[in-house]
Amino acid sequence: MTSRNGPDYPPDVVAAIAAAHTAEGEDVAAGRYPVVNVMEAWGLWSMLGVTAPGINCDYRETKGGDRTAVLVHDDGSWARATGHPDGPVTVHQGGPRRLWDVLDDIRARWLRDGSLPVHGARATITPDGVIHLRRGSWTVTLT
Repeated sequence: MTSRNGPDYPPDVVAAIAAAHTAEGEDVAAGRYPVVNVMEAWGLWSMLGVTAPGINCDYRETKGGDRTAVLVHDDGSWARATGHPDGPVTVHQGGPRRLWDVLDDIRARWLRDGSLPVHGARATITPDGVIHLRRGSWTVTLT
């Protein structure tokens, strides 16, 4: 089994990831897309980072090809998706936000539009360090 996650996660993030790997969740549903290593899917990771900053990820793949991706956030939100590349995906989520739904919305937009708005966005940085990104009708502010 391989595990890819951010190096040197603080103990509270490691604990949150461990809990998310076994928790049942408030929502359990079928996933719309295959399980991927979000941190290696640069466009998804970039867009997720500006849409929902502060998410930490863990990804594991067994020798048999089963994949598990976990997303956790300091606000208590978490998601775990498991599946085989050619099979159904099951998503468990809990906390105040549905992180996997956020990711799936990003993936749907990418497929629908052929690109993600974070790529090619115009950036404005105010004197107080706030970053404003805009591309078409899409905008985000990073503080």
